[in-house]
Amino acid sequence: MDLKKNKRGYQPYQTLDGKYWIRVGSTNRIATKEELSRLFQQAGLIHFDLSPVEGTSLKDLDRSKLNEYWSVYYDIDFLSLEENEQLKILHNADILGQAENNSSVTVGGVLIFGNHTQKKLPQSAIITAVFKGTEITDDLLDKKEVTGTLPELVDRTASLVRLYIPKPSTIEGMRRKEKESIPFSVIREILVNAVCHRDYSISGQKTAVYLFSDRIEITSPGKLANTLTLEKIKTGNSALRNHFLVKYMDNMRYIDGLGRGIPRVIKEMKNRVQFEEIGVLFKVTLYFEEPEVSVKHKTVPKLCHTGP
Repeated sequence: MDLKKNKRGYQPYQTLDGKYWIRVGSTNRIATKEELSRLFQQAGLIHFDLSPVEGTSLKDLDRSKLNEYWSVYYDIDFLSLEENEQLKILHNADILGQAENNSSVTVGGVLIFGNHTQKKLPQSAIITAVFKGTEITDDLLDKKEVTGTLPELVDRTASLVRLYIPKPSTIEGMRRKEKESIPFSVIREILVNAVCHRDYSISGQKTAVYLFSDRIEITSPGKLANTLTLEKIKTGNSALRNHFLVKYMDNMRYIDGLGRGIPRVIKEMKNRVQFEEIGVLFKVTLYFEEPEVSVKHKTVPKLCHTGP
């Protein structure tokens, strides 16, 4: 069996009986459903955020969030519409999808407008941990699981992280002036990227935000999408994995969809930011101060598993 290899790894091979095989190391084996989903997403063939979430219905959407969204951005009083009109809008907007003749909420719908998002998609939570020193083995000072829709995750996690960022001060005149060692806009940008571009088909892992005495590490499940590389993202290249999420977070003014985020972070942080792909994980490290060239932290957060 000949499996073709590209820059992102070995492509799946379909046999005549409909099975897909992949190469793992030096051996070939049948691909799991999760592996196929990731491979097809990387190729841009499917978009997991448009997949229906099993066991969901209209009642799993927060009607107040829906009304606020359509009122603010489209001047539509959503709650005053007849139910059939509401359903039509939600289907056309890909918030609802069809699953075995029933209307189910899509992954994107749950993530943006869900009323109990983590009950349906537990992997969407963010784990935060604060360590006393520079290593993951140092004393744990605080640990929290942040929950909510994607906009709430970004806002809540950014506010939490901000509490632990060093704020060196200088004296100007008769007053002390503080300056955050990492601009809040940088933290917000990296968090938005983490929740918008992670791979939600990896159901057993959550995004992790680890705060050390010298840096912050934000690690999210999912390698860079499609043909993206670490070098390409630094110059503003983008390839979307989650089209639905990007569209709605753009509408809600969390991103601008122009690929400027990472270049702006690099411009602000210079060599105090590091990007890495580690297995199926994507990690961003933000240093509080200029790091020594000879020192490279290779801490890989043990992301919280949501499965057995």
